Amino acid sequence: MGRNVFDEAARTWDEKPSRVENAQKVGSAILEFLPVSKSWRALEIGAGTGLLTFYLQPYLGEIVAVDSSRGMFEVLKEKIEKFNVKNVKPLLMDAETQLPEVKFNLIFLHMTLHHVKDVLSLFKKLRGLLLPGGFLAVGDLLKEDGTFHKDNSSVFHFGFSKKELFNYFKEAGLEPYLFEIVHKIERNGRDYPIFLGVAKTPLR
Repeated sequence: MGRNVFDEAARTWDEKPSRVENAQKVGSAILEFLPVSKSWRALEIGAGTGLLTFYLQPYLGEIVAVDSSRGMFEVLKEKIEKFNVKNVKPLLMDAETQLPEVKFNLIFLHMTLHHVKDVLSLFKKLRGLLLPGGFLAVGDLLKEDGTFHKDNSSVFHFGFSKKELFNYFKEAGLEPYLFEIVHKIERNGRDYPIFLGVAKTPLR
């Protein structure tokens, strides 16, 4: 989907139960596998309407939620105001060209990485934003044949294998930490596995 399609889809994005469930499954896995703390500052890249951010925000000190779609950004802002959430800061920016200038304990992306053309370049930038011992968590599609999306115009990767993701991690100076299948999305009469892949920065 192009940016304008994301803008158009924003108002009804949360109405699809499978999207909500997918975010919850990835969020649950992050809480299960990582030592998440209310002392942590986190960054979500491609936050959309904030499904995963809202799931994780009770367990984190602060979340900076970044998205490049104005439609998604506006919906996220409205949800923050509606539910009086104090620890989520929405930012309208394209993470491939601009990022916040603070450090984070956790950076996470959910169903976003397959829309990123230059994964290694992004990972190198995110590596620079992580505190020592910080985590980069990626929830996305396991390698598929290109049939998951109806429109592949802004899809640069048909999912990722464990080997591919870990190679990106290592080339960006990150240490692979875990790779788990945490969910499956039913579509087109078949299951598309969703993984959680995590890397961390050295303690020094």
